[in-house]
Amino acid sequence: MSLEVAVADLAPLMLRRKMLLIGEPSGTTEFPALVLQVVNQVLEANIEVIVGLEIPMTDEVELGPVGPFWHRGAEFQDGRSSKAMANLVGELASLRENGSAVQTVAMDGPWVAPGAPLPDEHGELLGQPRDQLMATNLLAAVDQSPRAFVISMAGSIHTSTHAVAWRTFGSILLPWFPAMVSLLGQLTGGTRWVLAPDGSEGGIVDVPDLDLPAGALWGDEPGADGHHGYVNVGPVTASPPA
Repeated sequence: MSLEVAVADLAPLMLRRKMLLIGEPSGTTEFPALVLQVVNQVLEANIEVIVGLEIPMTDEVELGPVGPFWHRGAEFQDGRSSKAMANLVGELASLRENGSAVQTVAMDGPWVAPGAPLPDEHGELLGQPRDQLMATNLLAAVDQSPRAFVISMAGSIHTSTHAVAWRTFGSILLPWFPAMVSLLGQLTGGTRWVLAPDGSEGGIVDVPDLDLPAGALWGDEPGADGHHGYVNVGPVTASPPA
């Protein structure tokens, strides 16, 4: 029920067509499921949706999870190509194929399998900061569909609206969309899939319990961490690589 509570709390943002950023703790089943439920509710209200994901722009997300990104080596499987994320991308592709007004944006910089050639049109992008590329790719989609509701999920270091060490994705977007809401994804127990600190193959780890109500809560101004508030889907379940 925690997931449903979070979706219900986010309804005002959907109906007002605000831009919503979610700082995702990657490697869970529930956060991609949250995005899909939000998308379905927005579509039921006959509102167009843009979904921005931290997936390389070289991936053909309109076809589903079909590119080499989903088959990376175990030492690179950081949760962005989990089974839950693959399911999200696949479900969004099915919605679009069936006529729903939903667009998936692969926001991240280019990536190809080791040893494979990088397409010429992406070569000049390799030196650009990731956060700038993510913002540019999302803004290009928003320019084409300015009346759409936008939900974007990326790591919480990117969705922060505070540019401390560098210009974050959130801090680049905020001047363009002052009414944007960026929420930190909170974890309250369960498990998730993470990479090992030494760069070896990832695995399932326990998530510490946290006494925090399920749902979403935010204010008008970002807090110390650069987010306007939080979204908590309750205890989570690890999602292994796709």
